[in-house]
Amino acid sequence: MNGQSRFQNVLYKTQIHIRRCEMKGKWTLLGSILAVLLLALAAGLTRAQGPEPPGEGIQPQDVGIQAVDAIIPIQGRLTDASGNPVPDGNYSITARIYNVATGGTALCSDTDTVAVSNGLFYMDIDFCTPAILNGQQLYLGIQVGSDAEMSPRKAIYPVPYAWSLRPGAIISNTATSGHGLDVWSAAGDGRTGTALWVENTSTASGIALWAIAHGTDATLIASNDSSGPLIKGFGGDGGEDEFRVNNQGSIETKADSYIFVPGTEATVNGASAATTALRYYGVGQVVVDPSTAGTKYIQFGVVLPSVLYGQPVKVEEVTIFYKTSNPSSYIDETRVYRQKATGAPDAYNLVTDTTDRTSTTYTSYSVTPTADNTLSAGEGFVSVMLTLYFNDESHEIIIGGVRVRLGHHSLY
Repeated sequence: MNGQSRFQNVLYKTQIHIRRCEMKGKWTLLGSILAVLLLALAAGLTRAQGPEPPGEGIQPQDVGIQAVDAIIPIQGRLTDASGNPVPDGNYSITARIYNVATGGTALCSDTDTVAVSNGLFYMDIDFCTPAILNGQQLYLGIQVGSDAEMSPRKAIYPVPYAWSLRPGAIISNTATSGHGLDVWSAAGDGRTGTALWVENTSTASGIALWAIAHGTDATLIASNDSSGPLIKGFGGDGGEDEFRVNNQGSIETKADSYIFVPGTEATVNGASAATTALRYYGVGQVVVDPSTAGTKYIQFGVVLPSVLYGQPVKVEEVTIFYKTSNPSSYIDETRVYRQKATGAPDAYNLVTDTTDRTSTTYTSYSVTPTADNTLSAGEGFVSVMLTLYFNDESHEIIIGGVRVRLGHHSLY
């Protein structure tokens, strides 16, 4: 392959036509430049939506691809004043990058001893950083030997299509308006590809995306012009979304909430009121102290948010904290009710648990509703009723309180 063919086969290059003026012995830049700032050659293929995207394209973390170097390749031609190639040999050529057309200080530069054959040469600028190649208008200056840098400098323009951005690249919006980066995914043709995929493959630490704002506007804006959610969050437990921010502003989340009701909120229910005393002590505990043996009833009215984050709440679990002074006196039955707005009966019976609770050390037990446990704006009142059996009037049962676990995800 001859020298001309070798230079012509450089895919992305800077072409420089240089002619030497014999009378003054100076190098003069006469032609045009097409400078290509290719930041990366690794394919950055779009990945599909969802928690487990298909293995489409080459993923650098899978095959160990090394990031492309930040190099600007330059190809040029040296001629004399008559347009004839200069003699073959080695020449010292300095290439500099500026952000101004004249004057200023070079942002980066490189001086190489370059072999010239039939006037053609090739060199690389090796010392530019992503902070320089950030989308601002740049200019190329060329100096041969000890001569002055040629003028005018040539503006550098981007290649129309680049496969991806080099890791560590900086994209800066130097205009007074608009976006620093616009990313589109198959707009209007019905495809479902992801416009932007950000991933940190470190298993030890690292953040995939960090957004910072320094003004008075929002740091992050999410907009969906159709009916889909604004935001989905995925966890590591199989891929289903852990939370959603829906289009109308409601929030669905798999995270649970807890409501605590102290024992001091208990009231005596029914005919046992005349023979049952409630004594309060400790951190919200209540002592149920009967004046006669037999069955007694207490209940808790539980104040719950029936709708939270715009989503109906579910009563997923009710936990009772208690102990008894003697195992022959115990909690005989646990019931959980929810108000019913219309129809008979007037309440939903969420739980009926007839297990005897006889512990003489402070402990807890839980009951789980299985039906009719989704609250609403019209049916939100919940109560917990405990049936207590006292074998002897000298026995006591201490109730520490009630805890209710709430779920928010409407797709449970």
